[in-house]
Amino acid sequence: MEERHMRNDLNVTGSRKTTGGHYNRVNIDGMAKLDGDLDCTSLNVNGTLKIYGALYTESVTVNGMAKVEGELQTTSLDVNGTMGVHGPARAETTTVNGMCTINGPLVSSRVRVDGMTTINGALATPELTVNGKCNVRGRVDSERIDIGGMATIDGDVQGETISVQGNLKVGGLLNADTVEIRLYTSSSAREVGGERIDIRRRERSGFWKALGLGGAPSFRAELIEGDEIMLEDTEADTVRGTRVHIGRGCNIRLVEYSGDLSVDPEARIGRIEQI
Repeated sequence: MEERHMRNDLNVTGSRKTTGGHYNRVNIDGMAKLDGDLDCTSLNVNGTLKIYGALYTESVTVNGMAKVEGELQTTSLDVNGTMGVHGPARAETTTVNGMCTINGPLVSSRVRVDGMTTINGALATPELTVNGKCNVRGRVDSERIDIGGMATIDGDVQGETISVQGNLKVGGLLNADTVEIRLYTSSSAREVGGERIDIRRRERSGFWKALGLGGAPSFRAELIEGDEIMLEDTEADTVRGTRVHIGRGCNIRLVEYSGDLSVDPEARIGRIEQI
């Protein structure tokens, strides 16, 4: 197989339309259209690039605008400008400070979103950090999830540790060994499951106070089930656990517990059953 470092470089400073192919370093400072797949060592886009095919590269950095009509496979994906991928994507590390849209699933060893990202498919990553805004149209499978910004996930979320300091909306099941949510805005999930579930309110400060969006600090779920559950400002149809604390601002239709139960005087509960 041809070694990538033995290939020619491709540099575009003006406007150019050419075929794809095999290159070493590709630098786009002007406007370029490539017809066919691009296989290169590195891709750096400061201008505008459109690839009518797939992209295979060790690293891609987008400071301008890039569009890939096929799949993307890379070791390092760094988006500071705007990037669109019309197929599935695979990357060792994914960092988005600008805007990125992937019209397919994303598989990555680490994903960090400080800008805006939309994934029109599933997301599989051991480590997900969102300080900006992230929308996932499928399910999320991860080990550690940290949400400091805003995340909307249409499917289920599976992790080992989930920590939320921002806004989270999950259309399916939110499940992890440890679920810790600090409420600054209105968050929700259809169901929540885990060994330890801790959902409590935090007074707005800094970013969330200045933003003034997202609704009052609250959490909504149909079912919350775990071993150790501590809730505040939560509305749920059913809460089921071993050790359960229902705190201030809660509105729960049914609480089922098998061990210990404590209820704040400000909480409202429709029915309590010891199981």
